[in-house]
Amino acid sequence: MNSKHSSTLARLALLLSLCIAGGGAPAQAAPNYDFTRPELESILQDLIAWLPGTWDSYPQIHLERRVRVPAEGEHDHWHRTFARIDAPQIGPVVFYGQINIGGRDGPLLPRSQILYIATIDEARHAVNMNGQGPLDPDKFVNLHERPELWGQVRMRDAAALNCDFLWRRDGVQLFAVLDGKSEDRRKHGRGSCNYNMAGTDVEFMADAEWVLSPDVLWDYDINLIGGRQFIGRADRTHIRLYRTSGYRCSVTDKQGQRDWFAHDRGAKTGVRNAAGRDVELMLLRAPMPARQRAGMQDRLRLLVKPIDSESPLLETDAAANADGVALQFEGIVASCRAAPGLPPLTPPPAP
Repeated sequence: MNSKHSSTLARLALLLSLCIAGGGAPAQAAPNYDFTRPELESILQDLIAWLPGTWDSYPQIHLERRVRVPAEGEHDHWHRTFARIDAPQIGPVVFYGQINIGGRDGPLLPRSQILYIATIDEARHAVNMNGQGPLDPDKFVNLHERPELWGQVRMRDAAALNCDFLWRRDGVQLFAVLDGKSEDRRKHGRGSCNYNMAGTDVEFMADAEWVLSPDVLWDYDINLIGGRQFIGRADRTHIRLYRTSGYRCSVTDKQGQRDWFAHDRGAKTGVRNAAGRDVELMLLRAPMPARQRAGMQDRLRLLVKPIDSESPLLETDAAANADGVALQFEGIVASCRAAPGLPPLTPPPAP
């Protein structure tokens, strides 16, 4: 054995001995963060600016149906709403959120109504967003549209907030991970929170990560009780939600002319062609495989498709930030223009 080879083996042996002794490797393979107070204030300001609005996962589903369905099956279709509400009885910065299944007009996902309090946590170099369901949730469905109720809403049990949700900046994005409030509630590592359910020795464990930019929210949430997963996917992938914008469309088909108020993340309406066939009109702003180059391309798309298929009979598109898009196909004429919003989900009170 030459001296160079012997020296290399000696260095490897020394490194291995240090690792075994705990002196050569970090305790956790994850970065640390060291934000100043102004940087934390900036994170909170961006959270206030970026999170409120409506988000829909249909672009992810459309991609899966047209390109490749994951082994576990397509992701759930969530229409997710966040709003900052004026609720000083809860805290200075409060958000309300809910999830509708299958689209804007779909049923409410059980237990998806959450109130969030956002505060700066200088000790952990993060913005902490504690969340819990409201007391008497049925009274507060679509709370984002009902400011007359904001002063009445309360958390179910603010003293029983078991987990923190810590927001930090990573590059140009904000991201959040769960964190237990004490070391014994972080035994599964960063990004998780565990505790025993009230009056039992059964462990609840949550593992979550959200990644937020002005137009996209990736949502990964896993919940286990007694080691059995009951929320989240077995493949542990994110639901990808995209911010919606409103459009006002004029639609003419065999049934006549009408206005259609749509959002641009997969809103659909039934139409009938000149031959009397019922099909669907869909407005979709989404990244899809580019036609003439590698990778993905984000476009505003208006398409006619069969009711039971994602494959378009005709698709027209425009730039992703276009003010409008239009098509004509088999007696169906449609044009959509950007609008400031959509009609409310909550019917106005009777006069």
